[in-house]
Amino acid sequence: MRKISKRNAIIAYIVSFVLIVGIVVGDFYAMKYSQIISIHLGQETNKIVKEDGDKADTDYYKSEFTSADELKKQTEEIGQKIVEEGTVLLKNDNGALPLSSGDKISLLGQNSVDLVYGGIGSGSVDSEAAPNLYNILTDSGFKVNKTLWDFYKTGDGSSYRKEVPDLEGKGSFAVNEVPKNVYTNEVISSLKDYNDAAIVVIGRSGGESSDLPTSELSTGSKYLQIDNNEKDMLKLASENFDKVIVLINSSNPMELGFLEEYDVDAAIWVGALGNTGAYAIGEVLNGDVNPSGHLVDTYAYDSFSAPAMENFGSYNINNSEVMMGANYMVYAENIYVGYRYYETRYEDVVLGNEDTVNYDYTKQVQFPFGYGLSYTNFDWSDYSVTEKDGNYEVSVKVTNNGSVAGKDVVQIYMQSPYTDYDKENKIEKASVELVGFAKTSEIEPGKSETVTIEVDKEEMKAYDANGYGTYIVDAGDYYFAAGENAHDALNNILAAKGKSTADGMDYDGNADFAHKVTVDKLDSTTYAVSSVTENEITNQFEKADIKYYDPDFEYLTRQDWTGTWPSTYADGSMTATDEFLKDLEISYNEDSDAKMPVTGKINDKYGKLNAAMFIGRDYDDELWDVLLDQLTIEEMTELIRMGGYATVPIESINLPGTLDLDGPAGISNTLVGGDKEGMAYPAQVIMASTWNVELVEDMGELVGEESIHLGVTGWYAPGLNTHRLPYGGRNYEYFSEDGFLAGKMGASEVKGVQSKGAIVYMKHYALNDQETNRYGGSMFANEQSIRELYLIPFEKTVREGNAHGVMASMNRIGARWTGGHAGLMTETLRNEWGFEGMAITDQASFSVFLYEDILEGMEAGTNLWLNTDSNLWKISDEQLTPTVVNNIRESTHNILYSIINSNAMNGISTSSKIVEITPAWQYWLIAANIVVALIALSIIGIVTRRLLKQKNVEA
Repeated sequence: MRKISKRNAIIAYIVSFVLIVGIVVGDFYAMKYSQIISIHLGQETNKIVKEDGDKADTDYYKSEFTSADELKKQTEEIGQKIVEEGTVLLKNDNGALPLSSGDKISLLGQNSVDLVYGGIGSGSVDSEAAPNLYNILTDSGFKVNKTLWDFYKTGDGSSYRKEVPDLEGKGSFAVNEVPKNVYTNEVISSLKDYNDAAIVVIGRSGGESSDLPTSELSTGSKYLQIDNNEKDMLKLASENFDKVIVLINSSNPMELGFLEEYDVDAAIWVGALGNTGAYAIGEVLNGDVNPSGHLVDTYAYDSFSAPAMENFGSYNINNSEVMMGANYMVYAENIYVGYRYYETRYEDVVLGNEDTVNYDYTKQVQFPFGYGLSYTNFDWSDYSVTEKDGNYEVSVKVTNNGSVAGKDVVQIYMQSPYTDYDKENKIEKASVELVGFAKTSEIEPGKSETVTIEVDKEEMKAYDANGYGTYIVDAGDYYFAAGENAHDALNNILAAKGKSTADGMDYDGNADFAHKVTVDKLDSTTYAVSSVTENEITNQFEKADIKYYDPDFEYLTRQDWTGTWPSTYADGSMTATDEFLKDLEISYNEDSDAKMPVTGKINDKYGKLNAAMFIGRDYDDELWDVLLDQLTIEEMTELIRMGGYATVPIESINLPGTLDLDGPAGISNTLVGGDKEGMAYPAQVIMASTWNVELVEDMGELVGEESIHLGVTGWYAPGLNTHRLPYGGRNYEYFSEDGFLAGKMGASEVKGVQSKGAIVYMKHYALNDQETNRYGGSMFANEQSIRELYLIPFEKTVREGNAHGVMASMNRIGARWTGGHAGLMTETLRNEWGFEGMAITDQASFSVFLYEDILEGMEAGTNLWLNTDSNLWKISDEQLTPTVVNNIRESTHNILYSIINSNAMNGISTSSKIVEITPAWQYWLIAANIVVALIALSIIGIVTRRLLKQKNVEA
């Protein structure tokens, strides 16, 4: 027997010790994150047990599809349909498009082999499951230059690919277009054999955690501009082809002045395409599909011309006392975001209120909000506006005077009077605001369709924070105008005011498409009370206004464009006042009159109740109190604090757990793994560009169908934040720069999803309009802009879509985290809009998010913590005061209401039972523990015996 040295024995003991410690530590973290592990591995943690003889029909939400393959086929078709109707034809000189079948084309640009299908994070798309452009165009009847394709795909051009940071914000943005000196002679020679058309693909991407860079890249251009290599590529195209077509594959509005600088014949825009949307590109190019999309953002020649660009980036609060979220942003531009700025300043020039030297619209805006061309020509006529009790009924006759069938979009804009009262009380009015729209059916050549649009009179209200402290309707002249886009509608209004090109207009409008309504007296009462809840509407966001802490600050106003033009607040480094520092502290109130509620007690009259008994029961039904009385504090707090990508079951009332996944592109397992993966739809910005609410509702219904088939009840979507600027990292996940359009799309999508019993979590509520500084950053804006721009998408989605779930954002509004802001989470969301359902936090799984205080949040109206760490957000016995327990109870009510009225209840009757089961991975863990422990003990035993034998021999 070989002698064992003391050194080796010590090593063996240490290894054994490490193995045993590893078991203990591994088990600790496995149990700590058991919820997310089970989700990642796709393993069940509870099951439904039915009593013998239970034959109740428990399919409360039924699927229309008999198989997963049938559903998948439908989702693929609608994904393509969204891009077909969302593609925007930007330019089409001399009928360059559509191309002819059999045309020989060359695809230029590394983006041609690396299309943007999604983004980084919750809206990501598996590009491996998506089609490539070569196959798409070949299938669409074109002959594609294979030499050029191979050059980009596998040849010398394959080492050039665009770059974006990862989910943690690590990495950089880079265009990385192929330099001209890399093109080989063989590639250049191939162009003459495929020269019917060049299709130049320009792509940009973005993602979660990082906004697009606003500084110059290493190539000397900004990210939303084309760089020198792309310019060389365009020159190459114009020198070798008689027909040059540009495909813009970017969800963020790029600077597209190059379409005029180079010999570009046609251009089409698409955003992130999803799994199947790219198929639409071939059909648009060959003419099988007539593009009918319209822009949902203003495309300026200079993206930095937007006043909001003066306050966008990473700005720091320099006080050392601010330990978490020491960032801020001031929305100094007021309501003047997107077309509200560009069109309003244009009107002021025409009206003589602004010097033409300061502003030239034709040099500012290339493509206005709502812009889009077609392969056919539409004429409008017979415009009429009829007043009804609660709305105006607007109708337009649309006639196809072209040679091919197509769809048109009728857009209705309103202009409110900008009165002396407004100026005195700092109420701002944009020259035009979208208040209605409709997409026609496909109209054959020579045929007509009359479109009727209802405009709610409530659209006439404006928020008066400094005067009446509520919504008012000004006295004065209101105009309702139809237009092909926002600028067209404004020109029609100006024509109705007697203005023309002689007054500085870029073209004459048509007064026949503008209708004037005169309000004789200011109305401060009609909309001072919620039409939904009948509660009084008052100021809720005074402390979100930077003027609360800095009274001398002035927001941008149309009274003085130049004098109030924003600058970066505090030069990007703010010293917080003592009052602001105090307001940053976590705060919740104890009600001295609060009484400890009943918990853990079965009611003598009703007996033991269970979840299935409450299906379809009204939110305010008094019987909820009886059910809540049955629950223990432990059951309720566990439900509230463990809500990350799932909710926990409660066996005592047979409440099932739910599986909840991201994101705006569709049900996705990107962030948590597992086998639950649905269709990846085109980005929300393309959905909005369809201007087709019926199509978006159909898509939502398919997400609901997938929810049933996949067993995923909760969906972290839709995204309802605003395109405040072109550089927002997640603009692709949000609908538009316009809240009315975003709200209509959100409401339609939610109607579809919830019709199948899925729970939506509309996000990120609110003012999460950039990725930089979203972790606790203090966002400052005045009450009017908060309500009229940033809350409108959420409001419409609640009031018109009846959304039952919302996700609070990570940022603060002023000094208060959104989820802890009672004015946002309760007074506005519930008491004004009538929201019934549950509010969840954004990510709350890591200690960095400890400002999302659970006691403060519950009091404010947040109910569920998106947390997967079993040790976080525990509430101590000392904290369980009557006030806190009542807040716990109310949060539980909201969660139960949403889950019980969802498809999570499918299969559960009043006699069913929910039973927790041990997932397979925990058995694997036990087996692994035993094996490792036996190995460690064997090592210890063997070494110890040898040492003893050696000692006996030596003795």
